Amino acid sequence: MGAKLNYKQMFSYASGNFGLNLFFSSISTYLLYFYTDNMGITAAALGTLMFVAQLINLVTNPLMGIIVDRTDSRWGKFRPYFLFGCIPLALIGLLVFTVPGLDPSGTLAYAYVTYILFNILYSIINIPYSSTLAAMSDDYYTRSRISSIKVFFGQFGGLIVSDATLPIIHLFSSEASGFHAVYSIYGALLVLTMLITFSGTKGIGHKSPEQQADKGGKKLTIGKQLQTVFLNKYLLWSLLFILVNTLSLSTKNAASLYFFKYNIGKADMFSLYSLVGFSILIIGILLNPLLVGRLGKRNVGIFSQGIVVIGLTGFYFLHSSIEMIFLFGGISYLGFGLTTPLLWAMVPDTIEYGTWKTGLRSEGTIYSAFIFVQSLSQAVGSKVSGTILTGIGYVPGAVQTATALNGILVMVTVIPIIGSILGICILAFYRLDDKTFKRYVSEIQARNHVA
Repeated sequence: MGAKLNYKQMFSYASGNFGLNLFFSSISTYLLYFYTDNMGITAAALGTLMFVAQLINLVTNPLMGIIVDRTDSRWGKFRPYFLFGCIPLALIGLLVFTVPGLDPSGTLAYAYVTYILFNILYSIINIPYSSTLAAMSDDYYTRSRISSIKVFFGQFGGLIVSDATLPIIHLFSSEASGFHAVYSIYGALLVLTMLITFSGTKGIGHKSPEQQADKGGKKLTIGKQLQTVFLNKYLLWSLLFILVNTLSLSTKNAASLYFFKYNIGKADMFSLYSLVGFSILIIGILLNPLLVGRLGKRNVGIFSQGIVVIGLTGFYFLHSSIEMIFLFGGISYLGFGLTTPLLWAMVPDTIEYGTWKTGLRSEGTIYSAFIFVQSLSQAVGSKVSGTILTGIGYVPGAVQTATALNGILVMVTVIPIIGSILGICILAFYRLDDKTFKRYVSEIQARNHVA
């Protein structure tokens, strides 16, 4: 299947990640700032909001995965969600970054409704979108290439968010009106890129007989779908790694703008830092498939996390120098660039193990677990960030105390350092290499041939 990969199809698929990441990156980079400094919501209340939204995702994410695996339409099992979900997601994304002009209690209620709806609609698109990757190829290395290109497009969207959002916003009379204008544009881009993905992935995701029944010929049941998650040891290790990695990274991202605004006193420098970081991140993303071919996915993950530890340790001790911030921050971005494609390339490999283990192929269910863990860790990161900001005495728009400034520094450096060390320990138990993966694939093919 990997040899038949169409590059036009691959780039059409990856373009969707550009549009999705305009909003995903915005949530992790600006939402905490937008809510505290534009809508007047306290950091503690915001942390609770994020956490409550993810409790709701305890139901919506797994449910969406189950629905995707049971979808059988004229467009396949994945593509109808791109077509019909993109406009609602763009509209609710705009409303999330809109100040409603209500009293404090009304504003908080508005934030709850819009953010929860955004999470639900994001899952409706993102779970089938992510699941599509596994259906594009069953080759261990090809999946790394697809993942790297997908991540590249997503990071390019993230660059626009981090580098262009604030300068454009500050062209307006107020940040609130600027946010509204910017996310009107981002919403239009989201719709456009998802329609490109819909058009370019034609034929992917049509169910084969073995996807609709297990090896005994029984119909797919919810219990059997859940087995593909809970009996999948490699998926569970990868989910734990994703949880730790995304939790620490979301905490870092949430605090980065605060660091440049208050610790450095130059909020606009955040855009330049993001641009430099993105350039180095892309180097890591492009190097990822080459290193995976030599070292394997697990070893690249361990190596990349070590680079993050080195970079952020230097950042922590030498943050009084702008030059050192850019140097060691750049080193950490290289590690992040090497890591990011792995998060997407490892999960589809675990689908083959789950198919081998249970006799069922359940991309939607497995990816719903992945998306749930990713979004949960981001929400917990926001909760942790809000709690830390409250605990250190952060006051929006004011001159911060030494305790507050040190707390922000810890969020940007120490927390992701701890996350990277834990990630190295977790990856030591993940042993799904190319040789093992190919054995599972060949045995699945032999089993289906006999059936």
